[in-house]
Amino acid sequence: MIEFLATAFFATQPVQPAAAVSPTASRAPSAVVASPKGGETEITSKRMTILRDQSTLMFKEDVRARRESMDLRCDELTAHYAQFNGKYTATRGECVGNVLAVDGERTAQGERADFDVHNRLLVVTGNPEAKDPSADLKGSELRLMLGSQNFEVKDATVTLKSAPLDTKAGPQNTPVVITSKRVSGTRAQAVFSGDVVVKHRTMDLRCDKLTAYYNGTREVTRADCAGNVRAVDGDRRARGERARLNVPTGMLVVTGNPEAEDPMIHFRGTQVRMALGGKSFEGDDATVVFKTAPLKEQEQRRKDTSGGAKKP
Repeated sequence: MIEFLATAFFATQPVQPAAAVSPTASRAPSAVVASPKGGETEITSKRMTILRDQSTLMFKEDVRARRESMDLRCDELTAHYAQFNGKYTATRGECVGNVLAVDGERTAQGERADFDVHNRLLVVTGNPEAKDPSADLKGSELRLMLGSQNFEVKDATVTLKSAPLDTKAGPQNTPVVITSKRVSGTRAQAVFSGDVVVKHRTMDLRCDKLTAYYNGTREVTRADCAGNVRAVDGDRRARGERARLNVPTGMLVVTGNPEAEDPMIHFRGTQVRMALGGKSFEGDDATVVFKTAPLKEQEQRRKDTSGGAKKP
């Protein structure tokens, strides 16, 4: 899954630009700005201004910050610093305009980014998007913790690479698209919460909370739903309190007072099983009710043929 290593991306030792510094600027802090893990960050830009009265360093035009494996670019970067025990320490950095962060095979982009040094948190906003070899992600806010494999996204839409579905025609890879109010996760799994909607092949699955699990190649192999589970697959519907989707087999198992129906029957039991793209159900301890709608339709057709029922 998506995971980022966001670093203190503003200057520990700012690179002097070729252009002259504005009259309101003064020399850069002489002490090395502390970073969470030590080391240096190199920042280049067309222009740089140092404002001592505001404790800021401003970089404009073709801004590029490099630290270890991270390469961050934007139109404008403002670094805030403060003095502690005689040393200048970076406290916060703000990127604006065409933000693009690249870390190995992983990328994140948006219109704005804010880095909180103390809390080691990078927040990307302004139609943020992120991707790695296994997933594409969009949302309203992307939060990445420094040195952690975790992430959080608000109003998320995530497209995941799925484990192949086993069919008679051979394995088929179809992405799993999930939307939710919030998602957080690590390399091994992701947790979606709030108005969760899963779209995979012919199935539309909804619930309050979903946990997706990955294999060694970071393909989704299993998804567990909890709370107000509702599944629609063609003309079949199922609902319950819990559900498990096995991606390689395409089998959805619904439990927790499950119910299911299609145009012909409605049944309840202890477990409902339905295969993606199939036509039937399987169930345990089932109570089946055959629907009477077809009989009513036949009666209505008879009335229409005979001119309708007589008025009293």
